[in-house]
Amino acid sequence: MENLQEFIYINDLLVIYGKTLTEKQQVIMESYYVFNLSLQEIATNLGISKAGVSDAIKVSIKHLENLENIVGHLAYKNKTENLLAKIEEETTDEHIKKLLSEDQDGI
Repeated sequence: MENLQEFIYINDLLVIYGKTLTEKQQVIMESYYVFNLSLQEIATNLGISKAGVSDAIKVSIKHLENLENIVGHLAYKNKTENLLAKIEEETTDEHIKKLLSEDQDGI
């Protein structure tokens, strides 16, 4: 399996762009990335080959990454969260820190 950062990245892309995948791609991606099923388990559950599952994951990831390259929602979200964290870290006003920490949940 991929390293943790890549795994988190794909999960984030799934949350943002997952509905643009076909229904079967969504099932495969959620099975693999959300429910942590193996390729063989997914293949057995769906009645397709292990290679078919692997190919579907590769195609889906490429689709999600292409959307991110076009739209850039995840990059914008991460940049905004990092900026808020930096502001919160550098400010000494406790009231502002509290407001920033509460607002981050809505991003």
